[in-house]
Amino acid sequence: MSKYSNHIAIIGSGISGLILGNTLLKKNIPCIIFEKYSSISEYGAGISISRNGQNVLAELEILDKLKSTSGNPKKVFFFTNNKEITSFDIDHITTSRKELHRILLDQYLTLGGDIHFDYELNKINHKKKVISFSNNEAFYVKHIAACDGIKSTCRNLLLNDDQKPLYSGYSVWRAILDKKTTDIEFNLGPNFHLVTYPINKNKTSLVAAIKTKNSTQESWRKKGTFNELQSKIPNDLLERYSSIKNNNEIYKWGVYTRKNIDKLFMDNITFLGDAAHPIAPFMGQGGCLAIEDGYIFGSLVSKFKDNLKRSQSTYKDIRLKRIKNINKKSLNQAKFNHLKNPILIFFRNVLMKYTNITHNLTKSIWDYDSKKEIGRVRLP
Repeated sequence: MSKYSNHIAIIGSGISGLILGNTLLKKNIPCIIFEKYSSISEYGAGISISRNGQNVLAELEILDKLKSTSGNPKKVFFFTNNKEITSFDIDHITTSRKELHRILLDQYLTLGGDIHFDYELNKINHKKKVISFSNNEAFYVKHIAACDGIKSTCRNLLLNDDQKPLYSGYSVWRAILDKKTTDIEFNLGPNFHLVTYPINKNKTSLVAAIKTKNSTQESWRKKGTFNELQSKIPNDLLERYSSIKNNNEIYKWGVYTRKNIDKLFMDNITFLGDAAHPIAPFMGQGGCLAIEDGYIFGSLVSKFKDNLKRSQSTYKDIRLKRIKNINKKSLNQAKFNHLKNPILIFFRNVLMKYTNITHNLTKSIWDYDSKKEIGRVRLP
């Protein structure tokens, strides 16, 4: 029971969990990760990391490793009806979640980190700081970090049904294509948009977001088909990515959010990433927010030493406004992308073409610096 009594127990080895683990180990704070699955799979999922996420990866000394095996697009283009609306310069890292996980896990293990796979949480006593697993093992720990995703077992065991994620009205199809690309391309259409970006020198991530009342299961593992996708996206657009026709690894998932994003911690347990705040992916910030969460909470634990309650309250003060702001902007961006009224589409395109509205909106998000945010926090 007391084997990890001086450790922060991280539930889940996703992005936020591994970032937190790496941050804590770099600051010589004991931690242990528990993962319910035996391995990590790709499931057609790519990820785009803007400056705010890259800043953290640079602090953890893994940015260069990720760059060497990923895409690094320098420009983003926006199209409608196969005609370019506008473009601007960027400096993103675009990769697969599997590759990001691999590098984060390798770094965690290199730092001496410990991780237990096939440990499925089935009971939690956050007051006494005891976590129990389906293999009948239980541990008393110093603190619990819930990094176990949108379907968080930690939340389900501790919170009421009104905290469960709700379908946003959007579903997403994802696939990894055998296609070389160098830039990010957004194709906007009525009730849909389609995005492609390189994840390495030879492969491209394709993401198609559809506005639909028919809710789709929230799952990285649910298979979709080309025929389903073809019924949602114009054929002339899909013809530009013809290799998807024979792709057997097409996945679909529903986009879920929470009605209220306000619960970031309870006694002795802190929520990070999607366990805290699943958001619509239309600003490309879900992964980056998870990266920020892990780094910021880990840095606060170090800064405030053993005062974990102070770390929790400061974490909420720092994160909540930014998370809510990006969530709101993401949902508004989906509406902006999916306009179907021809007059509104015309004015949207003019606005995008002749002003810096899109670039300025994203720049304000990308300029966030987690390290500087921590530096502004004063000790008692």
